[in-house]
Amino acid sequence: MIKLALTDLDDTLIPLAHRGSASDRTIEAIHAMLDAGLHFGPVTGRTPSGVSATFHEDERCYATGAYANGQIVMLDGEVIHKEWCSAEALQRVADVMDELGEGALAVYDIEGPDRSGWFVSSDAARCEHGFGWKLNNYHTMPHVRASMLKSNVHVLSSLPRERHIEIRDLLRREVPELDFVFPSNTAPLIDVTPKGYGKGSAAAILAEALGIGIDEVAVFGDSENDLVMLASVPNSVAVANASDEAKAAARWECGCSDDEGVADALLAITAAAATGEMPSFMR
Repeated sequence: MIKLALTDLDDTLIPLAHRGSASDRTIEAIHAMLDAGLHFGPVTGRTPSGVSATFHEDERCYATGAYANGQIVMLDGEVIHKEWCSAEALQRVADVMDELGEGALAVYDIEGPDRSGWFVSSDAARCEHGFGWKLNNYHTMPHVRASMLKSNVHVLSSLPRERHIEIRDLLRREVPELDFVFPSNTAPLIDVTPKGYGKGSAAAILAEALGIGIDEVAVFGDSENDLVMLASVPNSVAVANASDEAKAAARWECGCSDDEGVADALLAITAAAATGEMPSFMR
């Protein structure tokens, strides 16, 4: 039976049309799992504080999960693991993006009181005005000052997707000690994580902490930053709207995000657990 369900958020648990907010039905499905003594959690590039509004400030829904693409792992409200990207490697990312002029590295002080974000660039005006990124709590600094728990690369949304892919591949070549993956099939972002570490690593950490087998974990995803997780967890599930690569990596499939397919799957997991069985979509 499944004892832990972990799910990506955007385009997986939550349709884009919902503007980052879980539906009442999805919240009810999560509560059903938790009330049955099972565990649920998001696996996302966002931070714990960044998902509170997603779940209508309902802390039960995100007390367990993997945040910043697994660099922060929480179990029942306690942080049990942190994985850092080194300042030196991140600075090289910033330098590459400065040279290209088509985006910038962003780093985040997720443990500070104001949880600010910074674009790392020697040209503050280019970031603040040329890219149109004058956002709340964003600043610009010339150098990476410390190792980071969350970072990503913002690329110009006006560029074609093919150019985003070229920039991702360039970063992989120039900074091989980090991994670079797209968090969704459309967002003009590239997530940055330590080499070989990601959502799949966090799923294994949570399974070990709970004392369950990795085959008792279900994971849900739709895009590139879910691939390793989908490939490494036996009961992996792609939503129907997932990329072809995500579907190929996953063992199972559920309904699409727009139809709240993951909520349906969570309810099926809960119902099957009452008799110690696997849910029908995993048979």
